[in-house]
Amino acid sequence: MLRDLDDSTTLTAKVALPATGCSVAVLHLVLVWAADGSARMGEVAALTRAACLGRGTSRAGNDPPKLEFSRCRPGATEPTSALEGNGLSRRQWLLRPQGNALEVRNVGKNVLLHNGVQVRECVAHAGDTLAVDGVALFFLERRPRVLQSAEFEPFTFGSPDESGLIGESAEAWRLRGELGHAARSSAHVLLLGSSGAGKELCARAIHQLSARAPFPLVSRNAATIPESLVEAELFGNIRDYPNAGTPARPGLIGQAHRGTLFLDEIAELRETQQASLLRVLDAGEYQQLGDAKPRTSDVRVVAATNRGPECLKHDLLARFTERIELPPLNERRADIALIARHLADQIAAGGSATRSPSLQLTERLLRHDYRANVRELERLLRLAAREPGPQLELTPAVEAELKIAAQIPEPAAESILAALARSPNATDAARELGLPSRYALYRLMKRLGVKAE
Repeated sequence: MLRDLDDSTTLTAKVALPATGCSVAVLHLVLVWAADGSARMGEVAALTRAACLGRGTSRAGNDPPKLEFSRCRPGATEPTSALEGNGLSRRQWLLRPQGNALEVRNVGKNVLLHNGVQVRECVAHAGDTLAVDGVALFFLERRPRVLQSAEFEPFTFGSPDESGLIGESAEAWRLRGELGHAARSSAHVLLLGSSGAGKELCARAIHQLSARAPFPLVSRNAATIPESLVEAELFGNIRDYPNAGTPARPGLIGQAHRGTLFLDEIAELRETQQASLLRVLDAGEYQQLGDAKPRTSDVRVVAATNRGPECLKHDLLARFTERIELPPLNERRADIALIARHLADQIAAGGSATRSPSLQLTERLLRHDYRANVRELERLLRLAAREPGPQLELTPAVEAELKIAAQIPEPAAESILAALARSPNATDAARELGLPSRYALYRLMKRLGVKAE
């Protein structure tokens, strides 16, 4: 349907600044699905004036200019070719932005779908989907027109970068900028984010982009270490300690010498165990069990938690001077289709034929409220893959899973205030309310207008 650019097309920028976005946010249409599985997924069109969405570049009568799409990356915005292909009329939609809304009128042959519902015209807002039925699907979002310059290695548009991170949204580029900044730093890093947001992926990225990349990345989930063995796992032991014949073990800190130690779920360690890490973070100093002499390891610690920074011992938290908050999937919906395409390829690598998600499935995935982020998205795609067909469809099993997730009751404002009053922090309140993280609680409070100290 849409004429593709060469798959090898890349954009580059070499300025060492974080990609935080530097221009005023405006409404954009993001192309998230095309009938031919187009490599143009992720391209955007700014909605700053009246425009016509349609095939080619020609204008009819008094129609406004054709909507122009581009590939937007930090420091480089590359205009792309006009929309082409069967099924798309030369005059498909007339678009008129009105503040935070977009007026859409269908004047073409194909049906207009607004959030999956057939309409002739509509008023759309950020977070809505708009589709030319059977031809293309767009996501409407507010984002900066220009992204601030950042340093990154070239990679194919819409595909995983060298670290495996997928996304062309402003949030994805902000995260890449912060990861790059942390990689160039020598400070210890704390990654904050809900379950499934990609903390381990980001830890690997920081290591791979840093000067420590030639040396080991040692990873361990702190929650899986038995309480009685924490010091033995972290620091190791000398030979014949605690019993004769016991082999010497370097411990995680010794194994990560000159490299990076990734400690996931660090907040699950007790305060006394957290305190044992302070000298390691200060000077790399530690003591193996049974040894009278202190040792030194040149190690950088990247830690992660989904419980929030307030759950760490205050003096341990102070050692993590670099802190990065990972955006949940609900805050980067424009990337969901790109991530889904990649996951579908991985599912097919298990032996089945490669199948891409259909328009209907993609539309529902974009509007679903995720609690487990990418893990939940993968679960839905695997359910769809159980049914045969040329594409991954919105099957009854997927519908049932989406319905179950939607039926989980949302806490009322009164319940939120009561949980906050009973809990020592927002993370514990979120858990009591059945929410996946404090970030989900903050979003819900904002939507309901709940204010609490």
